[in-house]
Amino acid sequence: MRYNNDTIANVMFDTKARKPEYDRLNSVVSVANTKYIAATTVLHTLGFAYLAYFFRFRRVSQVSAFAISCAYYYYFTKVNQTLYKVIVDRAVINTTRELGLGSHVQPVGHFKNRGHNFQ
Repeated sequence: MRYNNDTIANVMFDTKARKPEYDRLNSVVSVANTKYIAATTVLHTLGFAYLAYFFRFRRVSQVSAFAISCAYYYYFTKVNQTLYKVIVDRAVINTTRELGLGSHVQPVGHFKNRGHNFQ
């Protein structure tokens, strides 16, 4: 998954925003990223603790360990993507709209065509 903020890039390249607007958006991204990292750390730590508790007296073969790790990888990816959209993207998009730059809002994973052929 790409962890970037396309909305900030749109504001930087598509508008002539003032420095206070850039500063506010950078501050929002910084605080939201801190919350995101804390939330994912707590959630995955509790997930690993639960898995360790659940499998404590069970024999786990190589095949079942592979299946468990694949399932957790899928869970890990989906949870991280969801939390990023809920925590970081929502805060940045709301702030961008408050600043009057709503036409340049672009959630992560959605791309805006640019170049010589697009206006």
